[in-house]
Amino acid sequence: MIRLQPDESYASLLSTHHITQAYIQPFIGYIPNNRPPVGLDDYLKLYSMITENKTFKIISKQPTYDYLVPHVYLTPKGVNLLKIIQDIPINPFLTGKFSDVIIRPEIKLMVDLLYKHALINFPLGLYQQFEAVVDGFCQDLKVRSKTRDFMSLKNHWDSSFGNSRKAYNRFEEAVLCNNPMFQVHSLLVSAEFMNVDDFSMDQKTFSPVTVEDMLRATSSKIIEAVWANNAENHTLGILSKQETTIRGFKSIRLIFFVAREDTDFTPFAESQLYTDVEPFEFREGKTSVAWSDIACMNSGVEPLVYGIESNFYDTNQNYIGMRLTTLKYSLIGPEYWVRFKYTNTTFKVEKSSY
Repeated sequence: MIRLQPDESYASLLSTHHITQAYIQPFIGYIPNNRPPVGLDDYLKLYSMITENKTFKIISKQPTYDYLVPHVYLTPKGVNLLKIIQDIPINPFLTGKFSDVIIRPEIKLMVDLLYKHALINFPLGLYQQFEAVVDGFCQDLKVRSKTRDFMSLKNHWDSSFGNSRKAYNRFEEAVLCNNPMFQVHSLLVSAEFMNVDDFSMDQKTFSPVTVEDMLRATSSKIIEAVWANNAENHTLGILSKQETTIRGFKSIRLIFFVAREDTDFTPFAESQLYTDVEPFEFREGKTSVAWSDIACMNSGVEPLVYGIESNFYDTNQNYIGMRLTTLKYSLIGPEYWVRFKYTNTTFKVEKSSY
């Protein structure tokens, strides 16, 4: 299993945390930060905790801060298990809210077995039976995690993510080698169908047009128009990736890397890139094209930070390594955890000057 470093994991979860937090607010109230009480990384930690250890003791008679029933206490492992069990029924990535989103194989297997062993709604007052059922669940998870089919699926998931990371690393290395200063802009092309196989009709041919067709056709036109004028708009490369919006709709995010020769910033609306994309900006029916931000940078539509836009990168800036890591895993990292219907990642370097 590919393991992310803490800073990489944090950046990769920014978008999923944002979506999770929006859906759990009716259950637990508003949370001022961007991390819900339970993140997808907590699920993966619990999976590793169970499968990589010979014991999984959840109950102790020694007093702790967390008690199950009077004079019976939860161990740290028990606390982790219980918070996962309580989160599953309200987590949008696990309740079927997003019908075409698939979750990381280890997490899906663990959640499926928690349901199979009826641990989601188990009466905790019956702590002796609860402990016995948990023990059976752990043994079942250890056995099923070593089947050929599961290991093949897990390896394919990690291999696909590894390929995305290599592609981004090659692109980033070329950009940094040739351009010490650049900006990053993000455009979101979305279609508001709940299922990727939903379709509308082509008004000329009356043939079915799927969401995939609509998004790809629109994105391709934008990519070609921008790249045809890259000598004027100074675009170094264009990346793309599929996402799910906060409402569960499919979208394609286009990311533009634009070279800068100086720090004489002007309003984004006056830039050549904005001018080239403007003819494609619209919201009509169930599709839209709009500039959009991601957690670590903006598209010229947010307030300035320290007098500059947060999507400006200079290899001579303080903390540039940390910022580049955040940018990379904000873009490729979400597909470490969830993917839109496919087991392959969707990240792609569409165009590159190098």
